Amino acid sequence: MTTAPPDPSAASESPGLASPAAPVRHLRLPGTRNLRDVGGYPAGDGRRTRWRTLLRTDALDRLPAGSQRALLDLGLRQVIDLRWPHELDEAPSVFRASDRLTYRSIPLLEDDPTPYAGLAGTYRHMLDARAPQLVEVVRAMLEPDGLPAVIGCAAGKDRTGVAIALVLAALGVPKETIVEDYALSAAIFRGPVDDEHLVGWRATPVEVEAPPEHMLGALAHLEGVHHGAAELLRRNGLTDAELGELVERLTEPAGAAEPAGADEPARAVHLVEAADPAT
Repeated sequence: MTTAPPDPSAASESPGLASPAAPVRHLRLPGTRNLRDVGGYPAGDGRRTRWRTLLRTDALDRLPAGSQRALLDLGLRQVIDLRWPHELDEAPSVFRASDRLTYRSIPLLEDDPTPYAGLAGTYRHMLDARAPQLVEVVRAMLEPDGLPAVIGCAAGKDRTGVAIALVLAALGVPKETIVEDYALSAAIFRGPVDDEHLVGWRATPVEVEAPPEHMLGALAHLEGVHHGAAELLRRNGLTDAELGELVERLTEPAGAAEPAGADEPARAVHLVEAADPAT
């Protein structure tokens, strides 16, 4: 059974993100379009992914003070930025110089193979050629203060999509759920947006390329060529002990009591901007 959110455009009011009474999947923080929680998904051995532990996002360069504070109040300990160095210079993350959390740059692509490989081919390329960087992402989350973490890139769709898919696959999340989580980006970017903090293409409804078959193909490639997520990580240096720790940190027994509202993961949250930025 899969648990992908049915309506990413749904919204509700909330004073913050940290309340365990109302977990939401799409976190509609001002300054973001595609900030999402990957908690609540079924995982291996009768477990499920933990809420408010691993987030995925588009670029965090436009967050106002209130959004920064909301993420810190959530307990965010690490930002993992998968963008190219020139993107970091042109649109630096608001957390780049923060002393409240760890900001880590891990460029997931050395160059852009999309013009000749296509988007689906680029996903396979990341698995084939950038496995050491994917292991670096996983190891970053295993640091003492590595979680809660947010992994992001420009749109939170392609580089982030492959990294999150690999992690979820390593946790035993069903491929159908991984595909549905990936495909949410298209629905979110297509939806209405009214955010004075966003500029350029993120400030308007836009069609982005995120067809389910792209991620289905990447997962088939992961299984067929690399013998699965866990084996890809092992072949690139991750130990069984580290894999076990990853599962322990990112999942919990499915029988554990879920916070009220966990059956409505598509609800979104809007925050009021605070006066002082989180630095």
